[in-house]
Amino acid sequence: MNKSVKIETATALFFFEGEILNIVFKQDADVKLEDVKENIEIRKQMQEGSKVLVLGDIRGILQISSEARAFVSSKQVANLNIAMAIITDSLTTKLLANFFIKFNKPQSPTKLFNDKQSALVWLSSIDN
Repeated sequence: MNKSVKIETATALFFFEGEILNIVFKQDADVKLEDVKENIEIRKQMQEGSKVLVLGDIRGILQISSEARAFVSSKQVANLNIAMAIITDSLTTKLLANFFIKFNKPQSPTKLFNDKQSALVWLSSIDN
């Protein structure tokens, strides 16, 4: 895996910190299915076939389409994750993330956090 690269897409920034892939969504990101598909292609390049721990910072997301949420929870995407910690700090993004976890049922362990440190503690407890 090339862990020194930072890649930016229309909706997010991707980079590794140690063994953890950070995905930081841009402010006011309106995420559609085509954005998610582009982001997954970036992840596949960066991860080179390996599953990784993911820290998803969705604090900037304005909205995400139902098609995009469904795709993110699919087995195709779950095969990229060991586990995913989601950072959220607003009612809007908490509602989006809770809806995603409860109704789309991601196929890898996924949990919400209010801050990065708590998310990192949880990710470090995951056996990989």
